Amino acid sequence: KTRLVTDRPPQAVYFLLGGSGPLLSANYDRRFGKRVNGLGFSGGVGYYGAIGINIVSFPVSINYLFGHQTHFFEAGTGATFLTANVGGIFDNAHHSVVFYHLSLGYRHQPTRGGFFFRGGITPLFFNGGTFTSYYLGFGYNF
Repeated sequence: KTRLVTDRPPQAVYFLLGGSGPLLSANYDRRFGKRVNGLGFSGGVGYYGAIGINIVSFPVSINYLFGHQTHFFEAGTGATFLTANVGGIFDNAHHSVVFYHLSLGYRHQPTRGGFFFRGGITPLFFNGGTFTSYYLGFGYNF
């Protein structure tokens, strides 16, 4: 098993389109140890707004990176709290839900920092149903 040891736990900030956000989210990711592969966590905040609807989401997850150098297979699980205000001129409704998610995909994360990319598939589980979302993330690893 190859361990990519660094001088501190690797971190990344990135924007995610799709996935656990579920639309557009800004996220922070950090490894638990001083290596790029292995166990880590992420958290973020998402937003979507259109005429008559505003959605805010807070995804959190743990993940594990399998691989070496800069190319990894990522597997993770977590939960997202989502709150929405939907309404028009005469009525307004507020809805909140927690849904759970898995993530499976590819991650490019350099050992010494630089451009960060991830992409994959995210099954979402809520109210006894499932929905499949895909994701692309771009950011910076440090």
